[in-house]
Amino acid sequence: MSDLVNQVTKRAFTLVLTVITAVISFYFMFDTPMPAIILVGVAWAVGATLDKKYNPANKRPEYTEEQKRIFNASKFILAGYISHNSRARPNQLEKILKRLDDLADSEEDKAFFEEQFNLGRTVGFDPTDTCVKLRAAINDDDVYRHRLIEFLVYVVFIDGVISIEEKNRLTRVAERMAIPLFKLERYIRQNKAISEFENFISTLGTRQKHEEARYSNNGYSRGYVPHDEVSNSLEVFGLNKKANINDVRSAYHKLMKKYHPDRLVSRGLSPDMIKLYSEKTKVIQKAYDILKKHYESL
Repeated sequence: MSDLVNQVTKRAFTLVLTVITAVISFYFMFDTPMPAIILVGVAWAVGATLDKKYNPANKRPEYTEEQKRIFNASKFILAGYISHNSRARPNQLEKILKRLDDLADSEEDKAFFEEQFNLGRTVGFDPTDTCVKLRAAINDDDVYRHRLIEFLVYVVFIDGVISIEEKNRLTRVAERMAIPLFKLERYIRQNKAISEFENFISTLGTRQKHEEARYSNNGYSRGYVPHDEVSNSLEVFGLNKKANINDVRSAYHKLMKKYHPDRLVSRGLSPDMIKLYSEKTKVIQKAYDILKKHYESL
C-alpha cells in the first residue's frame, strides 16, 4: 500500500493535470475525441516534466553517514543470509568472499564486509528485522531498495548458478523489501544472462571452441550449454534472435544510463556498489560490441 502511495505522490502533477485536462477536453469535444486524446497526452507529458523538476517527492534525499552505514551493513548481512546454502559446494563461500573483498577499498572495509556477511550466515537468522530497520533508515527509497535486491542477486550468481534454497531466500527478502516478484525475476534473468555471457566468453569464446568442448570431458557442468556469441550477447539485453540493431541499441543505452557512475554517485551509492556496477557496464559494453559487429556484417 505504501508503495502505491509513494508512486501517486511522485506523479502528483502528472495525475492532476491529466485528469483535469481529460474532464475539460472530453466535455467540450465529445463528438470529436481525437483532439481530446492528444490534449490528454500533452497534459501527461507536461505533468511528468513538472514532477521531475519541481515535485519534492522526486528529489533524491541526502543521507547521513549513519544511514549509509546501516544500508551497507544490511546489504552484506542479507547477502550472508542468502548465501547460507546448505547444499553449497565447498569453494562457493570462498568465491563469494573473494569477490566481496575485491569490492572493498581498504582492509577496514574488507573486515566490515566479512563481519556483516558472517552475521547473516548465523543459523536460524531471520531477515525481517534487518529489512524493517533498513527501510526505515533509507526512508523506503525505491532506488535503494531495488539496488539492494540487484546486489543480492549479483552475490547469488558469483558462482554462476542459483539454487532453489537461494531463490527462496531471495524471495523472502524481496517480499520484506516490498519489491514486486516480477522485478526480482527480471533481475535474476539479467544476472543469469551476464554470468553465462562472462562464462562463455572467458571459457569458450567462439562457436568452434564450443563444438570442440561438446566432445571433450571438459565441457560445462550444472546443466548450462552455451550457444554462440550472438545468442549469449542478446540474452544480456533480454532480447532474442528476432531483435534488430535498433532494439539492441535501445536496450544498450537504457542499461548504460541506469548504471552510469555519475548517476550512481549522485544517488549516494557506496563505492563498492559503484565498482560492482562498473564491472557490469564492461560486460554490457562487450556484449554490445559483439552485436554491433554482427549486425554490421549482415
